[in-house]
This record gives sequence, C-alpha cells and structure tokens, in this order.
Amino acid sequence: MSQKSSLYRTIEILKELNEGKKLCVSYLALQYDVNKRTIQRDLKLINEIFGDFMTKEGECYQGHKKILLQELLHATDLMTLANIAKLFDITNKTSLISIKTDALIKNSMSVYDFKSRPFEVIKDKELLKKLEHAIKFKKEVILKYQGKYTIKEHIYHPYKIIFLSENFYVVGENIKTGYVESLRVSLIKELEYTSKNFYKHQNIENFIHDIQTPWTRFEAKKTVVKLYVYQEVAKYFILKKYLPTQKIAEKFDNGDIEIHYHITNIKELEELVIKWLPNIRIIEPKALADMVREVLLNKLNGLYKAKI
Repeated sequence: MSQKSSLYRTIEILKELNEGKKLCVSYLALQYDVNKRTIQRDLKLINEIFGDFMTKEGECYQGHKKILLQELLHATDLMTLANIAKLFDITNKTSLISIKTDALIKNSMSVYDFKSRPFEVIKDKELLKKLEHAIKFKKEVILKYQGKYTIKEHIYHPYKIIFLSENFYVVGENIKTGYVESLRVSLIKELEYTSKNFYKHQNIENFIHDIQTPWTRFEAKKTVVKLYVYQEVAKYFILKKYLPTQKIAEKFDNGDIEIHYHITNIKELEELVIKWLPNIRIIEPKALADMVREVLLNKLNGLYKAKI
C-alpha cells in the first residue's frame, strides 16, 4: 500500500497533467500502488476544481491547457493545513503531509500570517496516529470516551476527522447504538483495534460532507431559518458565509437583508444569533427565538448570582 498521502498524489498527478502528459488510470494505480477507484476519485477532484482543464479518452486523461498550480490551494486551505501541521506537530515521518506540500505551506507564510482563535491541543499523538490508521484502513475500534459524568466504551467505525468550532471531532458510527456520532478527539482516552474491518456507507459520507456544526444531526429533517439582518451589519453577512447553507434571500432598499439557512438542529445557529443581537431579528422558526431567549435569561441569571 502506498505511503503517500492522497493530497500528495493528487498534486503530483495535476503537475503531470499540467505538463501536457497523457495519463491512464491503470498506469497511475500501479505507480501509486492504489486501486483504480482511488485514482478515478483523484481525477474527479481535479476536474471539479479546474473544470475543463483536461480531456478524457477511454481511461486516459490529458491536460489541454496550462493552469497555475498556485490555484490548487487557496489561502484558507493553506491556513487549515498550517494549523493542522502546527497543532499535531506533524513531521514527514507521519506521511500525512508530503515534503512538497510542507514546502508550499512554508512558502505561503512569506505572504500570509494566519491569526486564528484558540483551539484545543491534542496531546496524545500516538492515539491520534492510531485513529488516523483506523480511518485510512477502515478498521473497527473500541474506544473509551469521556462523557459528561463517566467514561463510556464504544464500538465505533471511524470515518473522518473534522475541524469544527476550534475543536477536532471524529465522525463515525456507534455500533452499539446504531447512531452516527461526532466525538471530540481530545476526549478519547483509549483506542484499540478489533479484528474487524468495515464498509463505509454512502449516506454517512454524504452527511459528513454536509456537516455545518458539531450539532448537525444525521438524517434529520432540515429546517429553514430566516433572519432579518439590519444594514449596520449586513455587509459582514454579504462578505462571509457563516454556515455553508447561508443564502441571501432578499436585499432591501434601506440596506437591510434577509438571509436563510438550512439546519438540522436549532442549536446550530444559537451562537451566531446571540453574537449579532440586536442587529438581527429571527423571522422563523419560533423555536429558535424561544431557545435564544432562554439561553440569554440563563446567562443573565448567572450574572446576577455572580454579583451576590
């Protein structure tokens, strides 16, 4: 099995295509010691990013125009990679980030300086490596997880590690309960492999692709949230998507806007709404307004108690 990361492999394939070489799936699978489906996914990713950059003939592909390789990773991608490398103290020995990708990150630091909010530090590097290995090779694991009051044991199929709200989560299927769960990586106390491997379910992979916050629920019905944003802060919502599903539904003559989100859990918008009050108003659903009101009252009661 190839020890080169998928990112490294994709960049290498892209560079060869960019040089005008004709590349065939069978040849690439042999070269990188992976199956044909893996190479096809790499080529599909390249096609999604660069559109009509290459042509296809049978199982072979060829780039028909030059592109700038700098387009491969945008500033936000570089920031994420740089933060992951720093957070986990990743070296080339781990094979997660290739030498060339690491050089790309370091070179970008001469132009960019990323200042992000504090996030947790993963101290148990060996546990993290075992988790990465389990994800890569689809290994079932038994893990001990620190719950609110006790440490619980889970039989778990880990799919992917994701970064949300300044924390790292592993998303996968809890075999005992049958639920898809997001677990904080830093709260995993022990992890061991079982003798079993598992097959990934497409509906779970689709869910991971669509996750917006740690509170996104698997296979839950989506709710439309409508917010009225006053012109004083409307520009910030126009410039930045606070959740991937954010859409500007209407712009008003006075500069106000109406924005919509699709969520599976009203807690997904709790922090955002509280942050922008009183410059936004909840149009619907009422349940979100009720929850925000309750949260604010609890915070206010806590403040009064603290003064006594």
